[in-house]
Amino acid sequence: MLYLNFVTVSRLERNPTIKDEIRVRGFGRDIPAGFLCYPAAQAADITAFRATVVPVGEDQAPLIEQTNEIVRRFNATAGAIVLPKARAVIPRSGRLPGIDDQAKMSKSGGNAIPLSASSDAIRAAVRAMCMDANDLRIEDPGHIKGNVVFTYLDAFDEDREGLAE
Repeated sequence: MLYLNFVTVSRLERNPTIKDEIRVRGFGRDIPAGFLCYPAAQAADITAFRATVVPVGEDQAPLIEQTNEIVRRFNATAGAIVLPKARAVIPRSGRLPGIDDQAKMSKSGGNAIPLSASSDAIRAAVRAMCMDANDLRIEDPGHIKGNVVFTYLDAFDEDREGLAE
């Protein structure tokens, strides 16, 4: 709650990640206060551990910048460097699509593979992925670009040479 005093409502609404989620969820102007306060809660999570490096998807980078804005204002108010700024570390893949290839991966969207998933659950999720929506017959050549399976291979297969082949 303290961090909400270091950020304005208009700044929270301008956050690209929050704007996109407001649009996707169809909130219009009926935005739940708890939802809008998410960046401040995330800033609290990051600064509670004095994190200076935070691994995130590319869509979360604006939230890290907003955390740093709160940190700068907090430190200015305190008159000393009390909290460190954080740096976003974005993996090579940047953002993973959901296994349904309809949107970004999201637990609430039901299109994610949990980190705690068993090998069987992961196998089932991968087998359920749409390989290529334009590949209507088995003899049709598939497309790699934009294919959700290949996006995951690019993210996790360390055999770059074999993958390119």
